[in-house]
Amino acid sequence: MTLSIDNKIDPLSVINQGRQLDICPFHFVRISFTGDQKAIKAWVWGNLADRFFLNKNIAAFENPAEASMFAMIKDQFTDDKTTY
Repeated sequence: MTLSIDNKIDPLSVINQGRQLDICPFHFVRISFTGDQKAIKAWVWGNLADRFFLNKNIAAFENPAEASMFAMIKDQFTDDKTTY
């Protein structure tokens, strides 16, 4: 979710540590990935709405549904473009 939708400010996007956390809480769903962290961060900010944690090779989400959505598309960001 962007900073504002339909001219309504998303409060989690405005406050420090609102959406993107520096420390991964134990209850977040963790998913490992390889690929461009900047592109992943942009995708998460643009397509998801809840809190998340992003590290060099781990993305973690508070909402399990958002974790599932990321798990389905994470291969788009991989450096290895092997085709089968």
